[in-house]
Amino acid sequence: MEKRFFIITRTQTKSVRKSIDKGTVGCVEKETEDEFIGTLINYSAKQGCSLKKDNLQLISRHEAQLLIFIDNLAKRLELLQNRKLFSAISALQENDLVVVRNKHVETPGVVKRLVEKGKKGSNGLDVLKPMAFEVELLQEAEHGYSQSRGFVYPIFNAGEILQVSLVDKPKPTFKADEHNGAQKQMDLGRQNSDSNAVPQRRQAPERPGPPAALSPTAAVENGGLKRLVSGGSLGSALQTAPLELGSLTELQASNGATVHGVVRWIGVPEGKSENWAGVELDYELKDCLDGQLGGQRYFNCDRNKGMFVKLRDLRPDSRFLPAPSYKEPPCYPEPQAAAERRFEVDSRNEDAPPIPESSALQLLEGRMKGIQGHYNSCYLDSALFSLFSFSPALDSVLHCPVVSEELIQSVLRRDIVNRLRRQGFVPAENVMKLRQLLGCDSFTFEEKDPEEFLSVLLHQVLSVDPLLKIRSNEKTHDCYSYQIILEREEAVSVPSVQLLLERSFLSCDLKFEEIPSCLIIQMPRFGKKFKMFPKILPSAELDITDLLYNTPRECFLCGAVAELECYQCLRDPRLTPGMIKQFCRPCDKQVHSHRQRQDHQPREISLPWDFPASTPVPRQKMELFAVLCIETSHYVSFVKYGPGRNSWLFFDSMADRSGNENIPEIKACPQVGEFLSRSEEGPVQVELECTDVFVKRLLCDSYMFMYQCPALCLYR
Repeated sequence: MEKRFFIITRTQTKSVRKSIDKGTVGCVEKETEDEFIGTLINYSAKQGCSLKKDNLQLISRHEAQLLIFIDNLAKRLELLQNRKLFSAISALQENDLVVVRNKHVETPGVVKRLVEKGKKGSNGLDVLKPMAFEVELLQEAEHGYSQSRGFVYPIFNAGEILQVSLVDKPKPTFKADEHNGAQKQMDLGRQNSDSNAVPQRRQAPERPGPPAALSPTAAVENGGLKRLVSGGSLGSALQTAPLELGSLTELQASNGATVHGVVRWIGVPEGKSENWAGVELDYELKDCLDGQLGGQRYFNCDRNKGMFVKLRDLRPDSRFLPAPSYKEPPCYPEPQAAAERRFEVDSRNEDAPPIPESSALQLLEGRMKGIQGHYNSCYLDSALFSLFSFSPALDSVLHCPVVSEELIQSVLRRDIVNRLRRQGFVPAENVMKLRQLLGCDSFTFEEKDPEEFLSVLLHQVLSVDPLLKIRSNEKTHDCYSYQIILEREEAVSVPSVQLLLERSFLSCDLKFEEIPSCLIIQMPRFGKKFKMFPKILPSAELDITDLLYNTPRECFLCGAVAELECYQCLRDPRLTPGMIKQFCRPCDKQVHSHRQRQDHQPREISLPWDFPASTPVPRQKMELFAVLCIETSHYVSFVKYGPGRNSWLFFDSMADRSGNENIPEIKACPQVGEFLSRSEEGPVQVELECTDVFVKRLLCDSYMFMYQCPALCLYR
């Protein structure tokens, strides 16, 4: 009699003191009306367990073999609940295409053989051995590693297989729908954790087949896989294969982003004159469909995962093509429709202005939006997105008439900034063009810091005027950003950017020679771990009035024009510690008559000679427009996309990964604006346990703050 197997789906009480964990696999020995008497696999007490039928699920022997090779019990249940993916994995045979999780990266490969692991009786059942898959990874195959003598294919369990492309022998056919005229097809092809389609599957084999022949390869044919007897390569076969139902494909979204999916329908939609394809995407995209077009349903998929494009605009999925070198992101010939859109955009002579608040979320929110990351480019992606998406602060760099490298300026303006502002997406190959022109190969693959990139781009390459002119020791120094330098003060647990900048300037005896149009401030943190302050409170407005040289300032006490400033008074607990202390002469005399302040050394303030003493002192303030954050060597950014209080969004150029490509993502985060508004109204208590995840990240991971003076941005 064939043995039956099960998996525990609810915690089963075995005795008063011990229970059987969910995810445990076993074999049925006897059966009563309400219970099974079972033997547990890899469990301390193996015989005679009484198990309620409601607490378990029957599975096939082959499924049990696959599940017991997964050590994590929760992972077993997670895979079991994704029935479509698990069914596809259970039906895998030699030479089937799969996508596996290899060192935390999604990697395509080919199943070489199914292998049984473990010694007889080692798991409590002589009749059952764990089963896994030997997989030839595409990258290793293309480099010839798998052909070397003694090469051992890596082994993956069922829980590490993310996508499956099954062999389907019958060729898909089209069938007219009498009711709506739409064409339907046999549903073939890939299964993954998000797919809702039901494939035509083979019967899962009860026992693994014989070992595969030496280095067989596979190619897509008729939506499935065709075995190649010998010769050829997986990449070339895929590249030349026709795209039909079930084919893995990639295409360009309306913003130029490359997305991946599986062909679910081919035909001529109503009102069209040529073949179109319906594609189910790997992930949701904003404003996509659910398989309907013009009120007619052509295939079924989740909302925001369906796209319809001309068949000639599709191309094979590049994740199954030969991997490019690490310095060059994937780059393919553009389909006709995308090329026409690009020509239309590039034919315009005028430059694109910063994205207005009214259209920001419609253009940018979602996946495959912003700048696509590639090979340690997050420092550069976050800096470019922050500086150019919504702010004109550095637009003068794009139009500087005399630069040493006109090609770099053109690439930056046309291929990155204009494309970002018009289409909301910049592919990785556009950014790679800029990286390759920076004069140092390390910018194409090494981790860098944003300030290093900005210094090289603005100073060494473009030779543009410095953003900051800072006065120290009666001399003016030029720079492009300012690093906060100060001694740690235990009394300040959560300092604001305003406080840090003021104390840093006072301790180093610095002043701004002029009001900057763009002020980039680096926080006091160094390397991957050291942070002087665990949290820093962003200042939505930065008042630099008291940090300007030769500019009228206000007396701290009476509000008249100040003539002297005192650094020693800064920490005086009786004089609102933390605020800059400057006084008119009468107030200075009164304050320093106190016996505890008689040793202070006030300094004269430089004032314009023609400034009338009775005139109110104007305040010079700058607006926060972006914050770069870093956590575990990865940069992201928060950017303000308009004058609205809550107009903030979060950008990550490597939010997810699909095959060999990173998926950038932009999310609206109005809660950041709400928090900043509260902090401007007065002191706030920061309780990280109750803080929103975006606000927490802003407070704890801030690395660089960017401020602008809108009037000067337009002027300069």
